[in-house]
Amino acid sequence: MALNAMLVDSDSENIRNFRAHIRGAFPDIRVAGSFSDQSKDILPYIRECGAQLIIADIRFFGGVRFMRFKEIHDEYPEIRFIVYGTFNDSDYMKRAREFGVLDFIYRPVKPAELNRCLAQALEHFKKVDAVREQKKILTQNYQERIYQYEELFLRTLLDGHLTRENEIRDGFSYFNIPFDKGFSVILIRTDHFGQITLALSEMEKHMLVFKMFRIVQEELLSQKAQAFIRGFNEIAVILGGYHSVEEKVLLCDTVKQKIREQADTRVTLGIGRTYDNPADIAVSCREADAAFRYRTRMGYNAVIPIEFVEPGNEISYRYPAVREDRLVHTAVAGDYNYSRNILNELVKALSQSGPLPEGLVVKWVMTIVFRISRYLSEQNLPIAKEVAKYFPTAEILALNTLEDGSRFLEGCLKRFCEFIDKQAETAAGRLHDAAKEYVRAHYFENFSIAKIAVMLNTTPENLNKVFMERERMMLFDFVMWARVYEAQNMLKDTDLDEEAIAVKVGFDDVKYFRSIFKKYQGDMPADYRARS
Repeated sequence: MALNAMLVDSDSENIRNFRAHIRGAFPDIRVAGSFSDQSKDILPYIRECGAQLIIADIRFFGGVRFMRFKEIHDEYPEIRFIVYGTFNDSDYMKRAREFGVLDFIYRPVKPAELNRCLAQALEHFKKVDAVREQKKILTQNYQERIYQYEELFLRTLLDGHLTRENEIRDGFSYFNIPFDKGFSVILIRTDHFGQITLALSEMEKHMLVFKMFRIVQEELLSQKAQAFIRGFNEIAVILGGYHSVEEKVLLCDTVKQKIREQADTRVTLGIGRTYDNPADIAVSCREADAAFRYRTRMGYNAVIPIEFVEPGNEISYRYPAVREDRLVHTAVAGDYNYSRNILNELVKALSQSGPLPEGLVVKWVMTIVFRISRYLSEQNLPIAKEVAKYFPTAEILALNTLEDGSRFLEGCLKRFCEFIDKQAETAAGRLHDAAKEYVRAHYFENFSIAKIAVMLNTTPENLNKVFMERERMMLFDFVMWARVYEAQNMLKDTDLDEEAIAVKVGFDDVKYFRSIFKKYQGDMPADYRARS
């Protein structure tokens, strides 16, 4: 497809010459129109001729040239310009690059210069077309796989990683999920799945859950519901609207019987409570999952609403266990402020659950302390034995209220994180000393921060961080200083020429050695030797 060009010049002779040159030398560029009347608005004409490239005399736009370029660029950001003018216009033409100018030419316009600019324009639009085509293909591939993203959205929602109501409702709207108010989760799992799959091939295992999924879809067709495959042995359903427990049991019992008849498979269904807030879908999912723990008591091939087995539990499924994980990790990292913020979230969640059962606060605090200790032990860190010192068990056992537990943990976390920070500072000091020692012994070798980091059991980022904190320079600069220092000694104490010294201190290229020496020392090597 030809590139549409537009010629802008008050001199009609120039327009004719440009048009003739382009027609003869660039068959891939079509002059779609020209504009020479300075009293008229150029914007409508640009739209009319579909210009992609504008070749213009910069003085055509007069004293407001930058405003005109900006107006055109704002209205048509994909349009590019080639401009020409005199040497007096150089600053204008250079500054116009920010408004889409690809290049500029000095008058009188030479054919070779014009050819160079036109070839550059063709290459630019070729790249633009390639990017546009790639985006089109990517968009098409995305549309073909959008169901995967819908399942990812629902999976993330059920896992509790989406918590903002507006974000969730935006997702419902984007994926055309017909939910308004009232949300409950139903989980459907194959009974004795491990035993069943012993006699199935991998494809048969996949087909079993797919068959179950299609049956569930058919049975829920008349409902506001969204089903997806959550695992090889599990179908998840988000049921919209308000339904009594009896209605949900009846619906699930029908689904269970259909799966038994059409897929020759027995399943158990767990049902969570109904909530108004879509962010509580994750709570309902955790409740549905908990219902399965009662299968041995209630019977397999059963429908188990959480209300039947835990009618009064207001704590377990609203408690943000994932945030407790984060509290443990941030405490071990020594980040007190973040740990305290998460602790406040946990306390708020517990305080909103009503009166807490007797002894729960002690168990809650002990669980957090135990998890911190276990995490340190799993990391094989020697400070694991210090946990009891900073979280004394006797004081934990004396806790009564949630406020007591919150104050205790906040104070302990502060002291523990200070201890961790001191340990980290000591470790950073040891790393700093070890890195300096390594550089002094190996400064002449090919420099690789990744290699040094591996040798010292750390990361390149941490190495640079340590050196910036202690040396006010990156490790690369420290190595270069070490090489320059050794080169200074050789320049003063030996008769070696610069090429030999460069090789001895780790440079393959004597020119690079000279540039580094001047950068870090201030003189060229020869001048330094002459002064020494």
